[in-house]
Amino acid sequence: MPSRQLDRRDARLLAIETPTALGHTSTLTVLDAASAPRRLDAALLRQEVAARLDEHPILRQSLVDVPLNLDRPWWRDHPGFDLNYHLRHIAVPDPDDPTSLAELVARIHSRPLDRGRPLWELYLVSGLADGRAALLFKMHLAALASSTTGSELNAGLVGPSPELLGVPEAAGRPRWHAEPGPSWFDLSSRAWWNAVIDPLRTLGRVPRTLNSVPGLRSVMNPALALMNQRAQRSIVIGDQVGITPRTSFNVRVGPHRRWATAELDLERIAGIRERLGVATVDVLTAACAGALRWWLLEHDELPKESLKALVPLSVSDPEAIDGIAGVVVNLGTQLHQPADRLRSVHAQIREAIERHGAMTVAEIRGLGGGTPLVGIVASRLLERSPLADRMMPPFNMTITSVPGPSEQLYALGAPVEAMYPILGVVDGMALHVGAMSIGDRICLSLVSDRDAVADLDALADRIPTELDALEQVRPDR
Repeated sequence: MPSRQLDRRDARLLAIETPTALGHTSTLTVLDAASAPRRLDAALLRQEVAARLDEHPILRQSLVDVPLNLDRPWWRDHPGFDLNYHLRHIAVPDPDDPTSLAELVARIHSRPLDRGRPLWELYLVSGLADGRAALLFKMHLAALASSTTGSELNAGLVGPSPELLGVPEAAGRPRWHAEPGPSWFDLSSRAWWNAVIDPLRTLGRVPRTLNSVPGLRSVMNPALALMNQRAQRSIVIGDQVGITPRTSFNVRVGPHRRWATAELDLERIAGIRERLGVATVDVLTAACAGALRWWLLEHDELPKESLKALVPLSVSDPEAIDGIAGVVVNLGTQLHQPADRLRSVHAQIREAIERHGAMTVAEIRGLGGGTPLVGIVASRLLERSPLADRMMPPFNMTITSVPGPSEQLYALGAPVEAMYPILGVVDGMALHVGAMSIGDRICLSLVSDRDAVADLDALADRIPTELDALEQVRPDR
C-alpha cells in the first residue's frame, strides 16, 4: 500500500500517549470452541489472519518518524513484516478461577505496543471454562482511526459467516512485497508545507477549546458561533453542570490496570425502556450511576455533588464533527432513589439528542462494516475535551456504549458468545466503562488503574443489581 502521512487528528492520538496512559484499545471476543469445525490453535490462527492481510493493509504498516519530529509521522509498508511476531497463543493459568482471565487481560492490556512494528497484537487464549476460548486483539487507536472502515478490529476475523478463508501454507500463497516508504524528499517537502499550513488550521481549534470550558460558553457563544459553528457541537456541557467532585479514581494513573466484566439482559432493558419511555443508553447510564453510588458509599467517599460522566452519542446532526457528540451527564449519585437518577439521566441525554438528532441503531451498526468503533468514539471525544490539554476534565469517567451486530457472529469458525471493548484510562480519569451489545445481552467492560480501584470486580458485579432496582421503578402518572 502506498505510504501516506497521518492526519492531524490521528497524529494527536500518538502525541498524547504517555508511558502510563497508552493509546491502544483492546477487544476480548469469547468463542464457543467446542462448536468450532476445527481445533483452535496457533496454526489455524495464522492461516486465517494471513488470508485477510490483503484486505486490511494497515496490519502490515508501521510508522516512519520525520527527522527531529518536525512533522507528523507517516504510514509505510513494514519491511520484513513478520506475522508470527503479532500472533500469540497462551492459556489461562486456572480455568476454574474467574479472576484468572481478568488478570491475564489486564496485564496484556497494560503493555505498550512496539512503535517500531505494525501497531497491533492478537492473542488466542485457550483453556477457559466450559470448553471456551477467546481472541484478545490490541491495536493502537491511531491505526484504527487511519483505516477506512475500522473492520481491522480482530484482524477481520469476526463476521457473520463460520467459513474459514485460509489455505495451508503449502498451497502456495503469493508472496507479499513491501512498497518503498516515503523518500527524504517526501518527508522534507511535506514538513515545510505543513509548517506553513498547520498554524492557520490551529486557529480553528480555538472556538472548540473555549466552548468546552463551563461558564465561558454563555458569554462567548455569539462570537464562537461566528468563528466556527461546527466546533461548538462536539461536546454538550450544560450551563448548570456544577462542580465536578474528585474521587479516588480521579487521580494520576500508573502503568498497571484492572479489568472486570458484567452482562445485562437486553430483554429486561427493553421492558424498562418501553414501560418508562426511556432509551437503552438511559438505563445503562443509570445502572452504572447506581453502582458508582454504592461503591462510593462502601468506601465512605460519596461526595455531596453528583459525579459526572461523558456519554458519547452517535448522531445524525451534520454539524457534529465525525457524526459524534457527547453529553456530560450528572449521574445523580447524590440521589437515593433509582427512579430519580433514571429520570435525571433521561432528561439530560434527551436534551443532547434533541440538539443533534439520534442515529438509528441500524445506522450505528453500519459504522465500520458492522463492527462498533468503540475506541474511536471515545478517543475522538476525549481529544476535543480539556483532557487533551492535561487539565481536569468536567467529568469523572466515560460510559461508552455502541450497539453491536444483532446476528450471530463467528471467528475461526466458532460461534461468538461475547465481545468486550477494553479501552484506556488517563490521568484524572482512572475508570472507564465500555459496553457492546451482542445477541440478547450487553457486555460491560470496566477498566481502571490498578491502584485506584482495587475492587473493580465488586463494582462490576453491582451493575446487574442496579438493573434489578430499575425494574421496580413505576411509570409516572
